[in-house]
Amino acid sequence: MSLDEVTDRLYALPPEEFTSARKQAERELRQAGEREQADQVKALRKPNAAASAVNRLVHNHRIQVEAFLDTAARLRDAQFAGKGDLGAAARAERVALEELVDLGGESVRASLQAAAVDDDIARELRAARLVREPEPAGFGTLLAHAGPVKARPAAKSRSGNGRTPGAAGQDDSAAQARLQEAKTVLRAAEGEERAAQQHWAQTQRNLEKAQAAVEKAQRTLDRLHGD
Repeated sequence: MSLDEVTDRLYALPPEEFTSARKQAERELRQAGEREQADQVKALRKPNAAASAVNRLVHNHRIQVEAFLDTAARLRDAQFAGKGDLGAAARAERVALEELVDLGGESVRASLQAAAVDDDIARELRAARLVREPEPAGFGTLLAHAGPVKARPAAKSRSGNGRTPGAAGQDDSAAQARLQEAKTVLRAAEGEERAAQQHWAQTQRNLEKAQAAVEKAQRTLDRLHGD
């Protein structure tokens, strides 16, 4: 079995099985004389619960994941390049996202949303070797889908003599181009803000669950000490 195959198999496991399976794979490689590969397997980082859920989702439902990423790309094209029906694209992405959340659990939502707006994260997600939830680095990826903004062509002079327009017409075209660029940046920033807010909301939910678990464990410990 190749190193890639071993790695894929490990990251497709639930997190509670990862460490023992990694040790077993390392031991087998050393016994086979593959010391370098054994060292590489030993260095593999254990994914946290949310990252593991995403990895297993991709392994088990790759077709649906690819369909979701396709809808996300179409939505970006509709938002920033004016391609297609924006409303229909947004609905399609939302349906695809909820389908994956139903399959993988709520913990996969933030990673999927990050992949929807960042091509680098989408590539990491497809590899299914995440060790923690990714976060979009910025809206540069979104702007890449906007395409160049073209200045409006200058109108011919009213005299009909074919002369180029004056400075006022050139300034108007340049201003229109700058306006369109500014609107594109604004839409990209708004998309990034939405993704960040969604990630923050998920983080808050995770924090509340963790706090509740600590409080429950503390109450149990207090009862034991009381006895």
